[in-house]
Formats: sequence, structure tokens, C-alpha cells
Amino acid sequence: MNQIVLFEKKSDCCGCGACMNVCSKSAITMQEDEYGFMYPQIDYSLCVSCGACKRVCGYQNTEALSTPKDSYVALSKDNAQLKNSASGGVFSAIADQFIQNGGVMYGCAMEYADEELNPKHIRIDRADKLIELQGSKYVQSDIGTCYRKVKEDLKSGCSVLFSGTPCQVGGLYSFLGGRNKWDNLYTIDIICHGVPNARFFHGYIDLLEKKLGGKIKRFYFRDKSKGWGLIAKAVYEDANGNMKSKRIHSKLSSYYSLFLDSLTYRENCYSCKYAGAERIGDLTIGDFWGIEKEHPDYLIDNGGELNEKNGISCALVNSDKGNTLIEQYAEKLHVKGSSFEKAARRNGQLNRPSEMKPERNTILNLFRDKGYSAVDTWYYKRLGKKKYIYMVWDMMPRKWQLTAKKVLHVGG
Repeated sequence: MNQIVLFEKKSDCCGCGACMNVCSKSAITMQEDEYGFMYPQIDYSLCVSCGACKRVCGYQNTEALSTPKDSYVALSKDNAQLKNSASGGVFSAIADQFIQNGGVMYGCAMEYADEELNPKHIRIDRADKLIELQGSKYVQSDIGTCYRKVKEDLKSGCSVLFSGTPCQVGGLYSFLGGRNKWDNLYTIDIICHGVPNARFFHGYIDLLEKKLGGKIKRFYFRDKSKGWGLIAKAVYEDANGNMKSKRIHSKLSSYYSLFLDSLTYRENCYSCKYAGAERIGDLTIGDFWGIEKEHPDYLIDNGGELNEKNGISCALVNSDKGNTLIEQYAEKLHVKGSSFEKAARRNGQLNRPSEMKPERNTILNLFRDKGYSAVDTWYYKRLGKKKYIYMVWDMMPRKWQLTAKKVLHVGG
């Protein structure tokens, strides 16, 4: 009996877990490589060489992609949703209506369990639980057996809305037998830069806990307490049991900054077939960076009705179902017309995958050999005196930051 080989090289595997979910013999598990990235491993003592795992691989097999039919600027009308969202609250506004109409939602949560923050996909069937799925998580989530659970819901007649990275959406479609197999399935993919792994993230959190002198219980990559931008926030319990929080500029976080510089992603992210104009989900969502240049007339400062301070999303409709999500489940959204070209101008992954840079190997090898503290030291050595510029920027009032942003190009 010939042994199944799931992939020839790491760039052929996105770690979506479809092969693990489809294996009826439980012969496949997701295991970390030397750097912490998850790859499927076959227990050949259990494998019967049926080939289901090879056939279900959406990343290696061809799955039809769609060119966006319509493009929108979108912003939630619900201030609570907007506050807890990374950008304009499109996801939460649609998901809220979807659940209230009897559907269920699958998406990524940052769960605190066993003294760790763990990104994982979960099932939500109550609108008051949606806050668990809101906000960006710049780390690859654990799909677990979600694909199997989605299939159970679909077979029972339940309407399902699944959100994730494009490769996770592609993995789900392949697991279910194709993009158009189920009329009651709706999908949202995000504009994805690429994904670091959970072990690398845990290393960063452990180091940050030592710096803060407490245990981090929640971590937000996109805190909006002072406006829309690239600011993180750690919520932690100090040695006396008091809950505190710390806002962190992206440039003062080695993890965040290395993520934004495309230096810590899994290997396939740099050749991802989903990073481009053609999309896999019914709806694609992300930040509408550059809204002040592309649609200045939409903004309050120019007589429009959208407040840029709170974050603004772009939404790309890629299918008839995507159109349904906008038309039937977005009554709590401000929706205005745009174009793909405008949305893609400052969203590079709508044009091409992230570029792999030589420093990636340096960082991953440092992490493997010496731990995350060595990565942090390397980062701050590279940052040099710019560290103090960002520290000063972080202490400025918001109105001063907007001016400093233009002068110093510090972002956020």
C-alpha cells in the first residue's frame, strides 16, 4: 500500500485543517514544526490510503475564485459594535442580523484558557456572544473540528455564516464538496496579510507579561479608545490582583511590527493564491485605508456622514450570496458605493501576496534557537533611536498625533 504524501514542500500547505477534518480514521493530526507552524501529520498505522485527504486540499487543488461584482465603503450605525470592531464594524453588523434571523456564526475568538490566550475558531448562536469574534487577531487560528460542525449544521437545515482567512474559507469549501454545494452556507473572507503562528504569539505574550509584571487575560490588536489605527492593548492582572490595561503602539511591539513588515508568516503566505483581485468568500472585508483620499466627500469633515475616527471598512461583493449579506443582513450599516481599484490602492493583498524578505529566516531561527526574547532584542536593536520618537508620539494627545502622523510617517 502506497503511503499518502500530503504536500511536497511547506509552501503547498496553508494549515487549514481540512485534511484532518475529513479523515474518518483520525489518522491525521496538526503538529508544530520547528518554528511553531502547524502542519498535518499522518499516523500511517491508522491510515488506509483512501486519498480523501489529498482530494480535500483546497490549497493545492483548483477552486473557482470570483472577481468582485460590487465594492462598498461601509460603517456600522451601532456605536457599541463599532467600538469593539477593528475597523468599520461590517462583520459584527451582518453577523448580528444573521444570528437574529436564526442562523449560526463561525469565526475566530481569542480565548483565555489554561493560563494562555489561544486563537481558535468557535461556533456562536447568540448575538450577545458576538463580541468574542470581533476585532483582528494577527495570528493563525486553530480550526479544530469546525468544518465537521459546519457540515452538521448545514445538513440540519441551519443557515451558517463562516468567517476566516481566505485559505480557511477555501478549506471549508473543499471539505464540503465545493463552493456551490450548500445553499444555506455564506462566507466572509478577510483581506489577509499572512499569519504568524500561535507559539510565536505565546512567546511574545510571555515576554510582555514579564515587562508588565502581570498575567495578560485579554489582548486586542486594534484598540480604538483613541481612534482608528494600529494600536494594541493588553489587559492584565497585576501581582496584587488588580486589573490594568496597557496601550501599545505597533512600532513599540516587536510582534506587531514584525507582523506588519511581513517577516513572521507561514511559508505559503508569500505565494498565496488567494491574495489578489479574485476572491474565495462570498464577501471580502477589511479596512478602507486611504478613505480620506479615495472618498473625501463621504467624511463628516467634508460634509458627509461618516466619521473616519471610528474606523471605516471596505466590503467586496463576490457572489450573489455576498450581495444577499449586504442587502438583507446589513440594515445597521451605512453603505456607500466605491470601486475595487480604490479599495485595493492601500490594501496590498488585494493585488498580490506579501513579499518574503531575508530577515524572516533570521527571526525564525532566533526564535527556534534562543526564544522570543532574542527576537525582541533583535527588533529593538534594528529600531534604534526611532524607539524614542514612537514613545513621544504615543504620549501625544490625539489631535497632535494626526499632525505628527503626516510629519513623521508613524502611522496609527
